[in-house]
Amino acid sequence: MRSTLLAVAALAVLLSGCARATTEPPAPAAAGTSERGGAWERLPDPPLSGRVGSVMTTVGDRVLVVGGWEWLCPPNADCAHPDDLPLLRDGALLDVATGTWQAIAEAPFGVRHGRAVSIGGEVYVVTGCRGSVGCDATLELLRYDTSADQWTELGQVPRPAPSYATLVGVDGRLLVLGDSDESGERPDHLYDPATGSWQQLPDDPLPDVYDRWAVADEDRLLVFGSPIRQGTQVKVGASYDLTSGAWTELPDAPGAGYQVWRSGDEAWLNPHFGSAGGGVLDLRTDTWAPLPDLPAGLRDNPDLAGVLGHGAATYEHDEGWVRDTEHDTWVWIAPRQSEAYDERATAVGDALVVFGGQRWDGLEDHEGELVAETWIWRPDR
Repeated sequence: MRSTLLAVAALAVLLSGCARATTEPPAPAAAGTSERGGAWERLPDPPLSGRVGSVMTTVGDRVLVVGGWEWLCPPNADCAHPDDLPLLRDGALLDVATGTWQAIAEAPFGVRHGRAVSIGGEVYVVTGCRGSVGCDATLELLRYDTSADQWTELGQVPRPAPSYATLVGVDGRLLVLGDSDESGERPDHLYDPATGSWQQLPDDPLPDVYDRWAVADEDRLLVFGSPIRQGTQVKVGASYDLTSGAWTELPDAPGAGYQVWRSGDEAWLNPHFGSAGGGVLDLRTDTWAPLPDLPAGLRDNPDLAGVLGHGAATYEHDEGWVRDTEHDTWVWIAPRQSEAYDERATAVGDALVVFGGQRWDGLEDHEGELVAETWIWRPDR
């Protein structure tokens, strides 16, 4: 048992960098399923230089990009990054409907690979280092007000030590969550923007776990993890009632998996590690069901690129198979016309927006270049 709530979310929702799910063409769908696709479109470049590691999140029907750094490393290479490479402070907002960018005020300090979530038109960013990567700083919370174009420093996150953290917006509040118990237990906290106060969450009923993910469901939070104990191939979970402060254990998923994504009244567990994993949790009854039949390509490489449906989406990769939960079909995201990788991405409605990255293929002398390209993918609806 642990004394904190820990989870990893993407992106949650909001998204971190998009690794490629697969570059193989789509295989025929399984019996009883259909498949659809979509199209990529390149948008105008932002008023930002090429970069990697930006903070990127959705604010209504807009996309915020801020920070990052100008670091190059070839694909699949093990590069040692320089500790003195400065982090960037500039940013911009993209209006997805018009494809236009607007520069915003600079952040108080440079940020890289921070976690961000939007609550009520304001963006909250958790980041660990002030302006450079060679530090071991306590996590700090920033707020960006989109209407006033103003940043505010909200101080340090009340955690005893720096660690990977992500954010989940739930019931108008902000949860700062760690990802694993592998390096010991660390408390996690709920931030109330109305009062500017922090609340440490009570003990949860889960064993020590890693690969934590969380989804918000009205006035409760569901957290999932993979038990650390050897030989355990399952995903466990529990729900936390924000009103009563009580925990309730959830049934174990029908198989192991990695990410957990919300889609409508369901939570989808990505099998990721093997075709026997994954599952779909009905959030109204808290009961699991197996995944629907996978396309042949996913049976060989069972790593979903995300889920979409009911006017929203979560994307983990910028190509591969996505489940459309509204139409009960599989959707194929084809590779876009760009050789860039290490990009950042987020979902706007059911669309996927990708920015930045670096390119190495096709360049002379094997020298890489940073890119500032912006692409949007929209499914056929």
